[in-house]
Amino acid sequence: MQRITAYLSSLLISRRDDGYSTETVIITAALIGVAALLVAAITTRVTNEATTITGG
Repeated sequence: MQRITAYLSSLLISRRDDGYSTETVIITAALIGVAALLVAAITTRVTNEATTITGG
């Protein structure tokens, strides 16, 4: 029981920084930017194609 208590205490005291690295944040932001550009390009293409459709 003492070992478990010591282990849990060490976890609370250590407070390691397990956050995302700067590189991960930058890469994620770049991928989101690329995805936004792709969505905009697809939307433009679909809109242009839809305007050429004639009903009848």
